[in-house]
Amino acid sequence: NRVYSDRTVGLIAGTRWGSLSTDLAFCETLAQGPELASPILFSYTLANIALAEAASHFRLTGPVYSVFADDNPMDDAVQEAVRWLSFQTDISAVLAGELDIPPAYEEGMMPTATFRVII
Repeated sequence: NRVYSDRTVGLIAGTRWGSLSTDLAFCETLAQGPELASPILFSYTLANIALAEAASHFRLTGPVYSVFADDNPMDDAVQEAVRWLSFQTDISAVLAGELDIPPAYEEGMMPTATFRVII
């Protein structure tokens, strides 16, 4: 983070499922009645929220975005990062990667969090 402290750095993640696991967990609390629905889970029912928190924590001041991709989320995120850098000259770098938490019914699949710096 100190390397880019005076620069604008964006964050983009490719995902297959977005916030589906959280969406399903929120729906379970909602099924108990609207007054029992979890406000904490609700706040994470958008794929960009976790990324925005990470960007805030690491003081990234560039754009934050989540890209849905069926085949290769990492490649799609890197392509979007390259596009950002080619059109927005105020961005110094982008952390691009894959961030996925498969839903429980996708047996044998593990969470994924892999990022790299695109300059």
